[in-house]
Amino acid sequence: MTKQTRIAVIGAGIVGCSCALWLQRKGFAVTLIDPEEPGSGTSAGNAGTIAEYGCIPVNSPGLFRRLPSLLFSSDSPLSLNPGYVLSHPVWMIEFLLNCRQRKVDRIIRLLGKLLARVYDGLDPLLEMADARDLLTQQGFMHVYVDQREFDAAKPSNELRRKQGSEFVELDRGDIRDLEPNLKFPFERGLLFDSISHVLNPQALCQRYVECFKRNQGQLLRQRALEVLHGAGSVQIRLDNGETVDAERVVIAAGAFSKSIGGIPTGLLKLDTERGYHVQFSNMQHLVKRPVSWHHAGFYATPMNQGLRFAGTVEIAGNHKEKNPRIISYLNRKAHEMFELPEHPDEEWLGFRPTCPDALPVIGYSTASEYILFAFGHQHLGLTLAGITGKLIAELANGEEPSHNIAPFSPRRFL
Repeated sequence: MTKQTRIAVIGAGIVGCSCALWLQRKGFAVTLIDPEEPGSGTSAGNAGTIAEYGCIPVNSPGLFRRLPSLLFSSDSPLSLNPGYVLSHPVWMIEFLLNCRQRKVDRIIRLLGKLLARVYDGLDPLLEMADARDLLTQQGFMHVYVDQREFDAAKPSNELRRKQGSEFVELDRGDIRDLEPNLKFPFERGLLFDSISHVLNPQALCQRYVECFKRNQGQLLRQRALEVLHGAGSVQIRLDNGETVDAERVVIAAGAFSKSIGGIPTGLLKLDTERGYHVQFSNMQHLVKRPVSWHHAGFYATPMNQGLRFAGTVEIAGNHKEKNPRIISYLNRKAHEMFELPEHPDEEWLGFRPTCPDALPVIGYSTASEYILFAFGHQHLGLTLAGITGKLIAELANGEEPSHNIAPFSPRRFL
């Protein structure tokens, strides 16, 4: 490809911005398209960890046994909207089929290998965008209420270790020494000492976009409605009536990728996991590092803006109304962990793009050699954005990808 080859990237979240920068590194002229402020969507509200340990999917053989208590308890991090689930039976069936042990073992191996490449994709972008100040390496702590819960999680944690995650086990005294402001008396824990986290995820996206624009990148604040593909080129129809012509297009619009016309996302079974956070301003001093409460299903992360409690899973589509039960749940659990003001300063809802096999979609569309897909990262969008951008840029440049992407290809759904 020459420097004059133009590629459009639809979606200015962390994955789209990472793709845009990597494509620029390969010499492409890039147009980035998104109607919203870069990084202001789902990328803004995550838990912030660079989760190299994150190879264990939501899919689990034990989910069948736990499902009734998870669904019908008011003290659960999982919520399903019955009407939505009944109207999307294919996705739910595929998800449950991927909870079989053989399938889960495969997902863990594939994610583990990709997660081992995280900094191959991330480090060059941090240097390029002068953004290292937005990351801090304070480690990550995973805590358990009691020994029984800790023992039940041991098989999963040993699988993390087999995939290269290093951690040390903690008792109650260790936890108290490391995080003295924790109010709840957690009995056991794990410390992943080498883990970094992002102090402001939206600011990271914005830093990328500033770099992108300095390198003559074009940012269009418009909604992409449809992609028309023909011989050797694509045309993107925007909501202002204009069109963008390019030789290639990268679809990186997260859960909203399936709303773009002209691309066959239906066969990918892409759907939405709704995630939430509550945030308390000026409370970040209460914790030194991200702390994940295993049973409660969320993280407490110190960020520049405050102390953020982020996580949970809700299957209910991408409508914008928040579920007050989940907000209440996060607020209640946050107060069980720490001494906090009565009410959070921020309540947030985001839409995680998710496929039923918990793997991202990275590769060429089945419909056209001019359309590339980069979405479906579920809980790992921030973590895998850099390496996804690197792989997409290699594909677009006609190179052999530096990591085997066959398991993440859209063709796996055919």
